[in-house]
Amino acid sequence: MRAAKKDQSVFNMLKSERDRCVELAERLRREIDQFPKGSLGKRKVKSQGKEYIYPCLRYRDGTKVTYEHLSKQQAEEIQPLLERRKKLEKSLRANKKRIATIDALLVKGEK
Repeated sequence: MRAAKKDQSVFNMLKSERDRCVELAERLRREIDQFPKGSLGKRKVKSQGKEYIYPCLRYRDGTKVTYEHLSKQQAEEIQPLLERRKKLEKSLRANKKRIATIDALLVKGEK
């Protein structure tokens, strides 16, 4: 009887950890949505025998890849924002994996 109480307390801890992870995932999603999506690249354009290279922001819009032309100043300003978004997305993926692991443990424990 005493062992059953200990097991239940462990599952309660797992449930509270899962709730915390779900809340964190929601906060990460909201924060990710505030940053621009995509990546910086360079486009080459040939015009009148000359080749011009300029920065652009690439991102997917449904199934279509969209290129947004940027000035050098805009590219420098957007670079840290894109890096921050990428870091947050990595944290979100790790958090989703943690939630899946906890869910598997909870399902196993209910049997």
